[in-house]
Amino acid sequence: MRLTANSLPSVQPSGPIAPMLNVQQAPEDRYQRFADLAPFVREAISTIAALSPAQRLDVEFLEREFIPALGLNDELLHEQPPELAPSFGKGLHLWQYPNQLAPYLAWLARNASGISSYMEIGCRWGGMFILVAEWLKHSGADLKTVIALDPIAPTPFIATYFELLQEQASIEPVYLQAYSTSPLVGAHVDRLKPDFVFIDGDHSLRGALQDHLLVRSHASIIVHHDIHSQACPDTTLLWKALKDSKHLASMRSNSPASIRPSTDRSSASAR
Repeated sequence: MRLTANSLPSVQPSGPIAPMLNVQQAPEDRYQRFADLAPFVREAISTIAALSPAQRLDVEFLEREFIPALGLNDELLHEQPPELAPSFGKGLHLWQYPNQLAPYLAWLARNASGISSYMEIGCRWGGMFILVAEWLKHSGADLKTVIALDPIAPTPFIATYFELLQEQASIEPVYLQAYSTSPLVGAHVDRLKPDFVFIDGDHSLRGALQDHLLVRSHASIIVHHDIHSQACPDTTLLWKALKDSKHLASMRSNSPASIRPSTDRSSASAR
């Protein structure tokens, strides 16, 4: 029997959770703000569902209209393009550049068929997790399970989304409050066998590689975050090594950069 968020044993991380980076609010206030924004989750889901097949493939529309309307994160603003300021601190708080996320979403719309389970390693507030899960669902994937992993407790976004999924009773939500190195996580991965995984957890070389190896035997698509980032040299190096591996055939486009093993599919997204 699979464990859902409500029945999952809580695994507390053994180390300290990284503090908020440069947001001016204390963590408690930050949490309350996300609780106040939680009703937006339902609105975002409706917005995603309303897109036409043509809009899902229209990179310019996704970049300039759709993604900013969902709301962008307001941390580390010195890394963010100032022209996106009207979207900072709103909605789903997506921590992706629209000009990179848009081609990725269009790529997903063309490759969602056959995906039955989605896992995100490092879901944090949950905006990206919600977007991708709903995007897959409305792009031809036959989703049965979605798995969110993070050392922090489920946020208001995640809690609201999981409640909606449980009401619909068509997709099983699983939340793992743990580090990806936890034996419990390994056991869940072996049982749930996610076939599409987004890796945005530990950004050290060792940590990102461990996350890749954790899901490699099950996932047909693996997406790595920060594959070309001055702020994250380790994940950039790992992507280069994966891309150069003799076991993988590399195909490069503007974004995402894609790796296709001979027997499956794998992709990577940059920030």
